[in-house]
Amino acid sequence: MSGTTNDELPRGTPLMTVHGRRRGHVENLLGAGGQGAVYAVAIEGTRFALKWYHDDIASIDRTLRARLSRAIGIGPPTDRFLWPIDLVEIAGSKSFGYVMPLRDGDYNGMRDLIARPPKRIDLPLSKRVMVCLRIAQNFLELHARGFCYQDINFGNIFFHTQSGDILICDNDNVDIDGMDAAVFGTRKFMAPEVVRRETLPSTKTDLFSMAVLFFYIIHSWHPLDGRRENEVQIMDSSAETSLYGRNPVFIFDPQDQSNGPVPGVHDAIVARWNSLTPAIRSLFTRSFTVGLRQPGERVLEPEWRTNFARMVDGCVSCQHCGYDQAPRQGVKGQTLMPTVCVACGRPMALPPVLLIGRDTITLGPGIGIAIHHIDPDRPVDFTTMAGIVEEHPTNKGVWGLRNMTRNAWKVTLSDGSAVTVDPGRAVRIMDETTVDFGRRVGRFVTGDTASVPRERPR
Repeated sequence: MSGTTNDELPRGTPLMTVHGRRRGHVENLLGAGGQGAVYAVAIEGTRFALKWYHDDIASIDRTLRARLSRAIGIGPPTDRFLWPIDLVEIAGSKSFGYVMPLRDGDYNGMRDLIARPPKRIDLPLSKRVMVCLRIAQNFLELHARGFCYQDINFGNIFFHTQSGDILICDNDNVDIDGMDAAVFGTRKFMAPEVVRRETLPSTKTDLFSMAVLFFYIIHSWHPLDGRRENEVQIMDSSAETSLYGRNPVFIFDPQDQSNGPVPGVHDAIVARWNSLTPAIRSLFTRSFTVGLRQPGERVLEPEWRTNFARMVDGCVSCQHCGYDQAPRQGVKGQTLMPTVCVACGRPMALPPVLLIGRDTITLGPGIGIAIHHIDPDRPVDFTTMAGIVEEHPTNKGVWGLRNMTRNAWKVTLSDGSAVTVDPGRAVRIMDETTVDFGRRVGRFVTGDTASVPRERPR
């Protein structure tokens, strides 16, 4: 939100929360938009964000107050939602608002990923995938409670460039799935059936909007913008309805090339598409082929989450051109199969990996294995690490995986001998070495040419 409004609340304006009857005051304007304005406020010594609606919004959106009261009573699905805490009233005003947690200034808006240079944030592929993973995790929790968001788009999700963490705002859109929606959504994020006004937003349309957001985050491009969109002379409502509602076609539809990529125009999109794992490409293809016309067949959050997590584990950068990708090298026996860079076409020297079940974890300095890799009962969580890759303090070029758990690891070396790696100690990364972590067993594969890279984007 940006700009100011004629009915801006002056600094120091007193306010009162409706349910908690707590007093506070307005500090400063943070931004403004079509529905209202957002302010920093202080309530009994604690700072919050206040969304204050324009006077006419309550009369236009008749379910708004009830929707907010219901959300306040139920509470947030996770702590990543900047969820309404309490309604707010100001004496003498016809309007109202709600307070929510104040967003940390270290978070950026999603639009920064597609902004023109130099404002664009060039986030590494692994971090982009991590953002998608976190979005899938949190919307899974929202939908599991019987809610739909109704308006997933660039403007209501923020990300942290270092951790890949997210924050979800504008939760006054949220309502019980199946209730009459207050909004249709945002242009280019709406499901085709909503564009055609055949239905209102629901969890099924949320799934489509979420897939569009994932494609945008990874490719900085819309999945339905291909040859047909490139040939449009005037992008009016009729053209938009055709492209995104009546006749939508995925840019990488394997059966319909009518909206395929145009050489010289979409080369960067093609390279990024080729850099993804086959599993993620398959999910996007399902989302924007059968998922365009059969809402019940859209990809659910757990499948996105599982495959995004595996892709985070596998991202590397080409040592020649630096292009981030998830190489489809595969492992045959004890050998990493060779691969070439999708951007420059030159052979890539692959780092060693740790194989644990179906997970192939690429190893690099400061990167290791998360707790969910070794404990199948733990949810996907890249914030809690079980082991970290470190270089030997005196023997340069020798790398190990340090045990950061509370349990000893049982290690079997290539010659069959066994050793115990206690908490705080490290096991050297060597071919044919297996590690029994307790619940799962992993195996290092380095191949003949693999070496731990000095840097790896995350």
